[in-house]
Amino acid sequence: MRDARFTRVDMYQTVTSALMVILGMVILARTMGPGMHLTALLVGLAFVALGAYRLSFVLAYLRRGRST
Repeated sequence: MRDARFTRVDMYQTVTSALMVILGMVILARTMGPGMHLTALLVGLAFVALGAYRLSFVLAYLRRGRST
């Protein structure tokens, strides 16, 4: 049977995923200021999307752990 504890590696991945979302929002906010650059817009959106995608796995893991 698999060990269902939330390890340090899980915590690290959760924190980095949350920081990716925050960094993406900061990039997007700074892009909207003086002039919009397509590269900065795409990078900001990519960070937000990838961070949210990774956080969805964390939420699924936590929900699955609570239900068993």
